[in-house]
Amino acid sequence: MEYRLVNKNGYKLSSLSYGCMRLTDADSASAAIRKAIELGVNYFDVAPAYCKTNSERWLGEGIKGLRDKIILTAKSSTGDGGEGLGAHSPETGFGIRTSDQARAQVERSMKILGVDHLDAYHLWAVHSNDIFDEAMRPGGFMDGVVKSHAEGLFDHIGITTHLDSESIIRCLKAFDFSLVTLPFYIGDTSRHAAVQYCDDHGIGVIAMNPLAGGRLAKPSPVLHTIAADLGCKSMAEAALRFLIGYPGITAALNGLTYEDQVVDSVESVSRGPLSAEDSSTLDSRLSELYTNVKHFCTACGYCGECTKGILIPKVLEIYTKMLVPSISETVRRECLDLMAADSTGYDPSHCVACGVCESKCPNNLPISELMAAAAQIW
Repeated sequence: MEYRLVNKNGYKLSSLSYGCMRLTDADSASAAIRKAIELGVNYFDVAPAYCKTNSERWLGEGIKGLRDKIILTAKSSTGDGGEGLGAHSPETGFGIRTSDQARAQVERSMKILGVDHLDAYHLWAVHSNDIFDEAMRPGGFMDGVVKSHAEGLFDHIGITTHLDSESIIRCLKAFDFSLVTLPFYIGDTSRHAAVQYCDDHGIGVIAMNPLAGGRLAKPSPVLHTIAADLGCKSMAEAALRFLIGYPGITAALNGLTYEDQVVDSVESVSRGPLSAEDSSTLDSRLSELYTNVKHFCTACGYCGECTKGILIPKVLEIYTKMLVPSISETVRRECLDLMAADSTGYDPSHCVACGVCESKCPNNLPISELMAAAAQIW
C-alpha cells in the first residue's frame, strides 16, 4: 500500500481509502473492515445516515482493537442531503444548525463508534452555497465544530462537497480545511481546478465515486476489453489506478461491501498508477463509449436462448464495441469472421422483436431496438 502525505495536517493516507456507505450487515462489514486494515487501508469515512443509520455502529464494531491503526473521520451537515437546508435530525446527521447541536452530534458519533477521539470531522454534504453559508453563520455549525476541536475531540477539520470547482475554492478560502472529499473519477474530472488548488495549498483530496457510482464496476464485456487492452484485469482496476495517478489526488475513496471487494481493490492500487499514456488512452476510450452508448449488456445470460438462434449477449457486445471509434474497425473484421462461422447466431437482422428476451432481461434493455440498430451497422 502506498501512503500519501497531506502537508496541511501531516497525515499519511493510504492511496485506497474506505467509504462506509455500502455495508449490508454487521458480520460482513466487520470482516471487510478488518481485512482492509490488515492490507494497509488506514482512512475510513463514515456518516450517521449511511446504511440506514447502521454504518457508524458497524464500523465501530469492525475497528475494535485496531483503533490505533486507522485515521477515523465522521461528519454531519446543515443540509438535508440535497441542496436545501434540513430539519434537525441527529439520527441522520442532517439539519445541524447551532453550535450546541454540532457539539452534541460529534459526541453522538463518537459514542456510536465506540471511540473517545476522532482524527477528523467534516462539514458534510455541501451541495449548495446556501448549505455552506448556513454552516458558517455565527453561533452555527462551524462554531460548534471549532469548539469541539478546541476541546480535543478531534484533530483536523474537513469538508465533503459536490460543488463545482469555483464554489469549492470559495469554501476553502473561507475556512482553514485540511481535507476535502469531492467527486472525481475517470469520465468526470471537471473539478480539476479545485484539486489543483488543494495541491498548491497542501490540502488532502479524497476522491469519492472512483467507480462512477459503481457504473465502472459492472461486468460489461466492452469495459473488460478496454481495461484488458491496458493490462488491467477489470475496469474497476483501471479506474482506481487512473485516479491514484491523477496529480493532486491523495486517495481514492471506494465504497466497499465485502471482503473480496477489499482484496480486489487493494490488489488494484498495489499495481500502482497507470502511465500517463495509458490514462490518456483510457480517458479517450471511455469518452467515445459513453458518448455513443446508452445501454450496456452485462452478459448475464438471463435472456435465454433466442427463438431465432441469435447469440444475444455476443451480438450486443460486438455492437457496443462498434460504437467506440478507436476499436470499431478491428471489431468489424472480427465480426465478419464470426458471421462466416455462424451466419445466424451473429446476425441481428434475424430478430423478429418477439420480446421474449426483453421480458427476462434484469437490466430492462430494449433488446429488439438494439438488434435493429445493430442490423443497420451489419
